[in-house]
Amino acid sequence: MQNEFLNIKTKEYVYELYSQFIEHCLLQDNSILTNESDIFSISNLFKVKTYFLDAAIEGSGPSYWDKIKLQFQNANYEERLCFAHLNWLWYLPANDIRSDTKRDTPYLILDGEEFKIRFATSKKDGYFPEVGVGSAGQYHKTNKPMEINYLLILCILTKQEVAKGIITSAEEVNAFIIENSDKVFDTNKFNIPEKEYKILKSRAFSMESLMLHLAKPSYYQAIASMQHKLAIKSNFLSLLEDVVNDKEYSTIDDDIYLIKQELEKLGISDSFYAEHLWPIWNKGLHNVSEDIMFLQYKKALVYYGPPGTGKTHAAIGLSKAFITNHYLHKKENLKNYFVKGLENIDSRIHNLQFNPNTSYEDFIAGYQLRATENGSETVAVKGQLFDIIEKANSEIQTTDKEGNVKLPHVLILDEINRVDLSRVFGELFSAMEYRHKSIKTAIKGIELAIPDNLYIIGTMNEIDFSVERLDFALRRRFVWKFKGYDENALREMLQYFNNDRFETNKDQFIDCCSALNRYISTDIEELGESYQIGHAFFAELSKIYKEHYDLIGKGKSKDKLFREAKDILWEISIKPMLEAFLGNTDKASMKAYIERSHKLFSSGK
Repeated sequence: MQNEFLNIKTKEYVYELYSQFIEHCLLQDNSILTNESDIFSISNLFKVKTYFLDAAIEGSGPSYWDKIKLQFQNANYEERLCFAHLNWLWYLPANDIRSDTKRDTPYLILDGEEFKIRFATSKKDGYFPEVGVGSAGQYHKTNKPMEINYLLILCILTKQEVAKGIITSAEEVNAFIIENSDKVFDTNKFNIPEKEYKILKSRAFSMESLMLHLAKPSYYQAIASMQHKLAIKSNFLSLLEDVVNDKEYSTIDDDIYLIKQELEKLGISDSFYAEHLWPIWNKGLHNVSEDIMFLQYKKALVYYGPPGTGKTHAAIGLSKAFITNHYLHKKENLKNYFVKGLENIDSRIHNLQFNPNTSYEDFIAGYQLRATENGSETVAVKGQLFDIIEKANSEIQTTDKEGNVKLPHVLILDEINRVDLSRVFGELFSAMEYRHKSIKTAIKGIELAIPDNLYIIGTMNEIDFSVERLDFALRRRFVWKFKGYDENALREMLQYFNNDRFETNKDQFIDCCSALNRYISTDIEELGESYQIGHAFFAELSKIYKEHYDLIGKGKSKDKLFREAKDILWEISIKPMLEAFLGNTDKASMKAYIERSHKLFSSGK
């Protein structure tokens, strides 16, 4: 098939380019980007390994392209163009990377006028599609050097089989990729430096999933993230109830293929990222499937950690995901969900904000003085918890075929660190353990029983009260999930800088924030992990930059504005916070800690 017969803006064009890559580059040694031969050869790939993988430059200082310039300074044209092919393959399936960025990449790698002229005179047209097969996700970008290393070793393994005559066709190439995509770093066959090999062996790769899709798009979905796959399986699990799987060992991709088939039987043939499917499984949470599992089996979970790490946001998101997940346990609920969603989901989430004045009497039960015809009398009054129990008991929506299991209700207890939990909870400890059993409270005539469909999520700022100080009776009744600084969450929150012009600034800023928090967690003896600075505080940079630009930014370079906004953030937020954390430290130590923190926040080093 010739390129001119395909639209550069279609997915089919991407699949055609991948097929040509197999024919030109894997089965032969030619280039797909130019009309040249002896480019994508095993010898050139091993030279790329020497320059790029074996001589990896660690740290957050230079940008990706600055590092490439250093690493490939002694490489010839053919070796550089070979490396450009690996970058091209990394770009190929992604539709969230601009086409001009893809087109400029070979010129950035072919550093030098002579190399650029040679490329320009022999390059083919139309090899940088304007679309991909789907969103590759943020991890695909931030993990780029490791993703390129994955493709490098996968291509070497494939071409070795071709050289032996074991692989002779495109079908056999794809079969080899499918069979070996998860085994690339099982052994250190090519003597990768030990430090790099350990990192690669433990790392997940977006390109593993994307290569599976390119190799067999009819079976493997264009889903780069393993977390997305787990969330899809978790939320559509009811579709597999009556499905017979003939495979002895079933992978997550096998399950998703079966789910897709069942959805098609319901008349739903769209991508999992389609507007009406996306909200079902993606609730904006990292590791949502794991948290759903914890909440399901323990029925009570606490997010704890430093301020500004999104604990309340995570609790609300988990509550919605958990309730929706249960609703979809019934296969017949799926169609209803596509038509009108899950109605009144917010009415099944109950939020109580604890404060120092919250008492047992407010939460569980107490006595109140009530006016009567004869004056007044003391009466027993149930607390806020009983209103929520009544709503959970009154639930009419069920999640099983027999209609016996009620849809969950979730109670969010915000900032539990602000009360004496043992006193406020009282008999709730026993009621949580012995569901449906009536537990006598301290108030005569009032008994407490927690229904099976009531789940509890707490949030706690550990900076105010460490988990270690909690008594064992409380700790053992909850799953405790640390919510610390999350650089992926920070990247998502810095949407104002989602522009190629800011890519380096944003990456370096996130690296600096991460370096500062590592210092706080491990090097400042008086602080530690509980005193990490939450990503929400760092994300204020977007607002500061915008206001600073509107105020005095006209005519200034973006780099200068970015540095100035960062300095403002330090002075008005980060520095005062650190000074408060170090309030009990002697002046000399505090000065040294603040200076070192400032340097890390400024440069990452």
